[in-house]
Amino acid sequence: MGHDLPDWTLADEPAYLTYEDGFEPHEMYLPFIRRGEGKPPHLTSEDEERLINEQIRKSQGFDIEFEIFRCMFNYQPLNFDDNNQFFTGEETTRQLLERLTRESLEGFNKQKGTKYQFVKFLKGNFNEAMCPAIMFYITFQGKDPSDDEPKDFQAKICYFYHELPKYIYCELKPGKKVHSIETAEKEAAKKPRLTEELEQTNA
Repeated sequence: MGHDLPDWTLADEPAYLTYEDGFEPHEMYLPFIRRGEGKPPHLTSEDEERLINEQIRKSQGFDIEFEIFRCMFNYQPLNFDDNNQFFTGEETTRQLLERLTRESLEGFNKQKGTKYQFVKFLKGNFNEAMCPAIMFYITFQGKDPSDDEPKDFQAKICYFYHELPKYIYCELKPGKKVHSIETAEKEAAKKPRLTEELEQTNA
């Protein structure tokens, strides 16, 4: 969005294993969304790494099912209300991410000639990048004053600790929303099947 971006900020960095389950340092910051200890699906670290990379490739880093993983990866879920997760100076984590998201949405509005305003966060992931920076993958809702219904957006933002942030892109989330209870039930039914298939693969 008007920046001369280094190549690495444009690419989706693959997930890599940082710690296997049970080998995390005592002081390690653990993801707030994580599969319960001893709960299925029972996957090897190789299975988990393969699955998380499939999800990153499919969603560009925005949609990752952290509830099926026990291992630690460079990608983790965002907790918007945990102020110990990042050093943000005088800003809380939520204030930092809301400021970055609003600024990213402003860039979208300038590019598209729209007037969307930030409504709320839906979810977010982050990846601690190769330099002193964090790559945020934020899914949020924005609303145009001329439209009654808010729209889902995705923003990829590279936050540098000692430089201005890079707004990689902000765009409407592709795909259709789940509008009916029946459709929602069909989507929910997929997860048990996924768990069963994974366990059969590892049997």
